[in-house]
Amino acid sequence: MKQPLLITKSKAAEYVQVAIGCSEKEFNRFIREAQEFDLKTLVCEEFYYELLNKSTEEPYTDILPGKEYTYREGTYYHEGLESVLSYFAYARYILKGNVVSTSHGFVTKKTPNSEPISQTEKKDLYYTHRQDANKLFENVAKYMDRKEINYKDCQDCGTSSVGNDIETRAMKW
Repeated sequence: MKQPLLITKSKAAEYVQVAIGCSEKEFNRFIREAQEFDLKTLVCEEFYYELLNKSTEEPYTDILPGKEYTYREGTYYHEGLESVLSYFAYARYILKGNVVSTSHGFVTKKTPNSEPISQTEKKDLYYTHRQDANKLFENVAKYMDRKEINYKDCQDCGTSSVGNDIETRAMKW
């Protein structure tokens, strides 16, 4: 069974410019990847699955859409996890959205009136949108810290000896 999606293409389009021609089904793939590969790494597993299963309950109804709140007599605002997921999903869409798998390999469509951006430009946009998503998450994290919502130190987040012998690295192209 597929996990529930926390946003839709139309919700993402409130934050980023998603092509009208991109189908809901196609964009859902990038939302699912953003949830599983990006958001899930920022929060502990327990919080992540509670968010998926209880997104219409408190405190998640304040965490997803964002809100204005008071802290130490000041007024603050966070954009919510909807914006974070929108930027992460859009970054993935930029990098992989117009690549089509055919029986002759992967292709990118060209038209007489337009030309696709280069792979370097795609990567730059990808990393820019990921940085934006992480900056947005910083404000959501501050909100959760200030409201004492446990999103990073859950019971499942203890140290594990499984996989400690494997070193992984992420490379920027």
